Amino acid sequence: MNARQAKRSLAREPGISHCGEVLSSRIACLRCFALVVALVCLAWVAPVGAAGIPRHELTVAIDPAARTLRVVDTLHAERDGAVEFRLNANLKIVRAEPAVREIASPSRRPGGGGAARPGETRRYIVEPARGGVIVLEYEGRIDDALSAESDEFAKGFRSTSGIVSPEGVYLSGATAWYPELSTDFVRFSLTARAPEGWHLVSEGEGTSRDDAGNAHWTSDAPLEEIHLVGGPLQRYRDASGPVEALVYLRAPDAALAERYLSATARYVSLYDGLIGAYPYAKFALVENFWETGAGMPSFTLLGSKVIRLPFIVDTSYPHEILHNWWGNSVFVDERSGNWSEGLTAYLADHLIAQRRGTGAQYRLEALEKFDAFVDAERDLPLSAFGSRHSGATQAVGYGKSAMFFHMLRRRLGDERFERTLERFYREQRGRRASFDDLRRAAQAQSDADLRHFFDAWTRRTGAPALRVSAGARPVAGGWRVSGELAQVQREAPFPLLVPLVLQTADGEVRRDVVLNARTARFQFDVAAEPLALRCDPFADVFRHVVRGESPPTLGRVFGAPRALAVVPAQDDDNARAAYRSLAQAWSGGNQQIDVVTDRDIARLPNDRAVWLFGRGNAWAREAFPAEVAAVASDALTLGRKRVPVADHAIAVAGRLPGDAGAPAAWIVVDPPQAAAALARKLPHYGSQSYAAFAGTEAVNVAAGRWPRRASALDVDLRAASARAAPLPALENLERPLR
Repeated sequence: MNARQAKRSLAREPGISHCGEVLSSRIACLRCFALVVALVCLAWVAPVGAAGIPRHELTVAIDPAARTLRVVDTLHAERDGAVEFRLNANLKIVRAEPAVREIASPSRRPGGGGAARPGETRRYIVEPARGGVIVLEYEGRIDDALSAESDEFAKGFRSTSGIVSPEGVYLSGATAWYPELSTDFVRFSLTARAPEGWHLVSEGEGTSRDDAGNAHWTSDAPLEEIHLVGGPLQRYRDASGPVEALVYLRAPDAALAERYLSATARYVSLYDGLIGAYPYAKFALVENFWETGAGMPSFTLLGSKVIRLPFIVDTSYPHEILHNWWGNSVFVDERSGNWSEGLTAYLADHLIAQRRGTGAQYRLEALEKFDAFVDAERDLPLSAFGSRHSGATQAVGYGKSAMFFHMLRRRLGDERFERTLERFYREQRGRRASFDDLRRAAQAQSDADLRHFFDAWTRRTGAPALRVSAGARPVAGGWRVSGELAQVQREAPFPLLVPLVLQTADGEVRRDVVLNARTARFQFDVAAEPLALRCDPFADVFRHVVRGESPPTLGRVFGAPRALAVVPAQDDDNARAAYRSLAQAWSGGNQQIDVVTDRDIARLPNDRAVWLFGRGNAWAREAFPAEVAAVASDALTLGRKRVPVADHAIAVAGRLPGDAGAPAAWIVVDPPQAAAALARKLPHYGSQSYAAFAGTEAVNVAAGRWPRRASALDVDLRAASARAAPLPALENLERPLR
């Protein structure tokens, strides 16, 4: 995710950066610090379009041991008259030219004493001479302690509004470490004295440490905020690709650095060709001193564990690179919804899945997550999505939004879709853009009026539910297959382009059917005998999942707003306590869980999800008879892997008996000490039907999905006597962009 998506845990999403030039410098002494820093006065020529955007000329000194910050800011307010600004309340202004006056704010009275709360600010007013130049010198302690680990939707990341420590520094707009004016964008130049062995990174062009031990960064194009991050880091560099690639690691690891340097060149080249020129002079991977995952303009800040996960370099990493186009270059107009996360997910996560031949699986899982986590009370239109903070907002803002762009691509065709991306980037770079701006770019490449399509998919909640009926009969020269598509949801019909695949004895016939009303008729005339009709077999339409299309998954249980956890009464105290701790860890926010023992209930409910805990759980025999029998023999076969019960935590998903069976999961944990690790890790396996983990650290050893059954959107056209034989597999003809 980009930095704005992490605002509540990290910072706000920043903007784009551009080159600047240091023209002259002067030296000054910053008293009360053990560090001596060069005060750099920058002569500057405003770039085209920069008029009215404030510019900060920052000279920074940090003292990690004292956890303090000292700054001199020559602020070009780019306006006449009085200027108001906010500054972190723990930073004391020691010099101001001209003089500033503190004014009342909602949280503090002028002159209020005592240490301020993290992120709290003071408001000031100043009346500079004509031209709006203000010089401020201020200092103070920035030490907002890291939060506890967040839930699974933040991937366990911790947060701070800002911190200076011996482990490293993290400053962002949320820190209010520089004077913040009531403007959309800022520009800056920065010189910071880097402590011995440290590198300091910010947006734009420059260096993290020069021969004199100073970091220099500058950007003359719009930014939403200014970051300064770093610490004791090893720098790796490759300037041979399309941009300067940098990797900063907290311990030497040339092989790991090379993987990321190579990936930077690969993905920047990919998106250069697909969208337009990369907007910065560099892209840097910076290893943070706690677990994070956010993209800022021209760099990304990732935690140590995240960086070393083998799949990250080709999953999350390209996502963060792509944010330099969407969100950190073309900004989001938050008044009309955050389109950036969905478009980035579509052109990074989904595009990579397509290149691996698993695009249909990616899309089906997006549909599953929507059904699992989103109900009428938790739904919202794309135009109201701002950031991810729950399973429902993730399913809408990332999954539904990505599917919206997939459906737009299918309507336009690949060539027009690519031209839409290029035009949108070219016209909106450095500006705030909306879904309407996207629509206008798409309409410029299309003969169609897309207002109804955009309105339905960005301003409405809900999703269509499809039903198909069809029959076949012989006609002169072959066969005729005719039928009807219907939208059967309560909501008004959505504009749909529904793919149908007719399987015949001679191969496949494909057709898209326009379904903008409740129903639409279709007809195929073919020479060969028809075998089956498949409706949307590759999940190209955003819709509700139908019976048989998707196996039971753990996400269905996690996504339910209410759940009942059933703990085995016969287990010992340690085991019962471990199972109760799992229910407690997963309860609250997204799901409310009631806990009972298996002796407390006369039957399992069907009005909520059910967690069944323990090998000897009396109700597990009813819901999971085959699995219970297997576990009784001390091992369970999951996919192709046989997993012993001893020293393992095992979770399997299913449905309770009956036509309206509620989603359920059975969990066995051995030893009980593994429960804490399982509580953190299992929510990340929501798309899986089963998962197994070894040892007290819950190291994953197996995960997968139960086999797919016949979908309710498949119509078998064969004679009843021939339907026992499996149908031939469909050929997946989809191709990725580029």
